Amino acid sequence: SWKNYPELEAFLIANREEYLRHSALNYTIQQKQYNNRLTERLLELAAKHGYVFDEEAFSFVTVRDRIRCYYKSYVQSSKKRGIIIGYAARKAGLLSEDDLEKSAGMVGRIVVPTLN
Repeated sequence: SWKNYPELEAFLIANREEYLRHSALNYTIQQKQYNNRLTERLLELAAKHGYVFDEEAFSFVTVRDRIRCYYKSYVQSSKKRGIIIGYAARKAGLLSEDDLEKSAGMVGRIVVPTLN
């Protein structure tokens, strides 16, 4: 659970909105690049705080998939509360093609929060 790693959970929370914006792009090169950069930054942050991922159990792809699952759980929880976000919003027709094109043209930013 990410809750056991407060700096990493804070990182995921700080980047949630941007991740969900990219998830609405659904398998575009922008989404893939953002997800890879987000995973790289999370691994760098983990190392900075002394967290070590067992490389046999947690390859880069495995960590990236765990990040995706973290956000997917958030989306599903939100959906149960009647809030549709990310790719689900695109599927539901809540995002126009203009919205998606504008979003695709924006560079994804990654935030590294500081914990007090």
